[in-house]
Amino acid sequence: MNWLKHLLHAFAVYEANGFLVVSYTLWEHLAAIATLGAALYLLREAPDEQRPWIAGVGVLSFLAALLGSAPAPAITAAMALTGAAAVKLDRYNPHSFRWRVAGGLALYALAALGYLAYRRYLSGMEAEAWAAAIGGQGEAQRTLAQGKSFVETLASWGLWLIIPLGYFSLLVQALLVHPPTKAPEGVITTVRTRGKGR
Repeated sequence: MNWLKHLLHAFAVYEANGFLVVSYTLWEHLAAIATLGAALYLLREAPDEQRPWIAGVGVLSFLAALLGSAPAPAITAAMALTGAAAVKLDRYNPHSFRWRVAGGLALYALAALGYLAYRRYLSGMEAEAWAAAIGGQGEAQRTLAQGKSFVETLASWGLWLIIPLGYFSLLVQALLVHPPTKAPEGVITTVRTRGKGR
């Protein structure tokens, strides 16, 4: 009977550890999961001619949220979720608006993935390899440090502020350009009947 108790205890510990591993993994990749959910919503609602493009944008955005360094995953998820919600709220031209949302997501995802590739390339680059081409070890290290600092500054401004703020301002402008109280049919009826109803 003691062996059964020991077996049940081991099984409970094994199950609890498995649950914790799955929970921690999901939490660690929450931004990627949220981005994927928003991309699937955009894909489901898209017309047939937009679906291949939106699927590609969804894959890029998912990879940016999965592989990017902080805060790019959180920003990608926020952009995807806000874009999906804005498309759902837009009643005037959701197909065109979806396309604009996809374009903004694609731009950000490409920038985030490009920056990630650049950082990995630069981390593998040795100053000694540049030394012969540039004219010395010290000069190679200074050149690499200056280039890295310049790109880090550009990436920080672009990925943390410029692209996200431009994207969010595009969403707000697109949503506020039409009054939210009436559907397009209601506006047409109001104009045709000069506000007197049907």
